[in-house]
Amino acid sequence: MADFNWNEIPDAEAGILIKKINPLSSFDMFSEDRSRLQIADLPFYSNFKLLQATTFSSIPPVTMHYLISGKGADAEVIKMDGTREPIFENNPKGGLILNAQTVVAYATFVLDAVQTEEGSLRLVEKVDEDTFSSMPTPQQRKDVTHLIRPAKVTETADGFALDVIMLYGDSVYRADLDVKKDGFIEIKNEELLAEGLPIRPIFLE
Repeated sequence: MADFNWNEIPDAEAGILIKKINPLSSFDMFSEDRSRLQIADLPFYSNFKLLQATTFSSIPPVTMHYLISGKGADAEVIKMDGTREPIFENNPKGGLILNAQTVVAYATFVLDAVQTEEGSLRLVEKVDEDTFSSMPTPQQRKDVTHLIRPAKVTETADGFALDVIMLYGDSVYRADLDVKKDGFIEIKNEELLAEGLPIRPIFLE
């Protein structure tokens, strides 16, 4: 969830939101004096923004993500639980905007939201400082840089077909994604391009 333009939520509003997000967990994770709340726009939703809440009451700090619509006491908050379901179930409410300009960002968001023992599926279009989890050898860096490229988008009768590069665990894959107009995503085909690379995601939670 690193590629968003995060804005700090003022303390006065943060207190109100903490009272809304705490009941969504099994215990009160967040307190006003030991938490940081940030919010980001999502280009593929007209009604939802992304709320990021970090508690510093634990070591290491724990970060949770929520979809949020509205402001202050009237805000509706939906907890992201490591699966695709909170996104798919609430797409109609979020005012989903899917077009050739937003579909790759949306697919990246959905894949990133799904957490497994190997981390999340990371749809990548370029190599940056977040690509590697440890120092690659010059050959490994060259191999990964050669494989990563922008997603290819094709409009279909009922949505979009994406030809993408994904990182998962220590491997690089090429995959075909089918994105329906209602936002449902299915991985149609995948092929392993390289493995054993220093690209594992870093777990903070």
